[in-house]
Amino acid sequence: MSVLTSSLAFAIATFLSRILGLVRDMLMASKFGTSWQADAYFVAILFPFFLRRVFGEGAMTSAFVPLYSESEDKDEFLSSVLTGFTLILLIIVTAVMIYPDIVIYLFSSGASDQEKALIRELARITAPSILFIFWWAITYSIENTRGKFFYPALTPIIPNIVLIIAMSLPGVGIYAPTWGFLIGEAIAFLALAYPLRRHKLKISFKYLGEFLKYFWPGFLAMSISQINSIVDTNVVSYYSGGQGGGVSYLQYASRFYMLPYGLFGVAVATVILSTISNDRENYQSHLRNGITSTLFFTLPAAVGLVVLSVPIIRLFYQYGQFTAKDTEMTAKVLSAYVVGLPFYGVYSTMTRARHAVKDMKNPLKATTVVAIVNVILDLLVGLKYGPIGVALATSVAGIIGFLYLLFREKKRNLFEKDIIYIFISSVIMGISTYFFSQISARRIWAIVSTCFGAVVYLLFSAIFFKDRLKTFLKRR
Repeated sequence: MSVLTSSLAFAIATFLSRILGLVRDMLMASKFGTSWQADAYFVAILFPFFLRRVFGEGAMTSAFVPLYSESEDKDEFLSSVLTGFTLILLIIVTAVMIYPDIVIYLFSSGASDQEKALIRELARITAPSILFIFWWAITYSIENTRGKFFYPALTPIIPNIVLIIAMSLPGVGIYAPTWGFLIGEAIAFLALAYPLRRHKLKISFKYLGEFLKYFWPGFLAMSISQINSIVDTNVVSYYSGGQGGGVSYLQYASRFYMLPYGLFGVAVATVILSTISNDRENYQSHLRNGITSTLFFTLPAAVGLVVLSVPIIRLFYQYGQFTAKDTEMTAKVLSAYVVGLPFYGVYSTMTRARHAVKDMKNPLKATTVVAIVNVILDLLVGLKYGPIGVALATSVAGIIGFLYLLFREKKRNLFEKDIIYIFISSVIMGISTYFFSQISARRIWAIVSTCFGAVVYLLFSAIFFKDRLKTFLKRR
């Protein structure tokens, strides 16, 4: 399968998961709005999400996939990774359970006393999910090395289903999504545990040293990148003066920002990692293809989200405790986020391409640059403009990171002429969609406008890329 074909399979599965995630967020917004209880929940799950990004989307898969692919003793190698990291994570989980203030100091030092007390309770509940996320990431990576992308990408649907069911229970309050988060992650791992049965597992540390050699640079890079999340949430916790709401604005907006990024940015990057790991001689060709595929999806998504930010947020979130003022603020934060969406998509693809050839240093340096820029801009504009400033700082930092990796490539002719057509199609789509969205003020018109924009973009893409489309349709 080509990078585009595999990416589409990944994206379809991810899309189904994100749709359920959207239903989950609608329930969350309706029940808790942007209250201090919602902020406490979002802070409590940030630490597991931090480790999910490290293990599920970052250092773990980047180091595991190429080493596992070329390992002659896969059973022993897998046993070494599982043994070593399970022990490490057990220590981390125990530390959070005993001293949950770690989470507060990291993510919400400006919260009110009552919010901090709730964070302590919720963090103790979510902490064990770290183990399930790690085990899931290992089985997910094993399937990726075998060219299996669809079902592994489908398993995140399970936590969303569990969360929706949990929040539908009466009288449980904010503890419903918290327990749902833990139980959902456990079931997701069990649903993907079958690859482990193909291996003879045992307690071993034989290949742990070799794995750590490639893991630590990626882990350090992901840890540095997560400084952004730590600074972001702390800045908005001070901005809101302990009243809550700032963290919620970031979280609700980032859901829509992460939708196209998870669907297409992460999809292409995941496929690129496995593709180049198995065919390093054609690195340049695969990377060019990956960048074009990333921009084909993320550029129109960014334009569409800016144009339709208010109608989309109103349609999906403005119910119950989520007010019109919350809609306006969340839409502004979303627009600031998606400015950097195409750049983060390409940045992710280029990072995974370097990981596939066992280059961990350049991605680490790029991540350090991104973190430094983000922190500086957070302090300059985030404290003054709150969530909007923080989101804009994130976008600018992503652009800088992309430029850094671009200039570190030996051959910089990575952009095909088709990217010009992608840009033209996106601009035409954005302008026409804006005017089309003004026809009606009804909430449902946001969906009609989105479909209209997609049709316009696909129509012009079909004209510009008719040769590629014919080739794609002929693939089995």
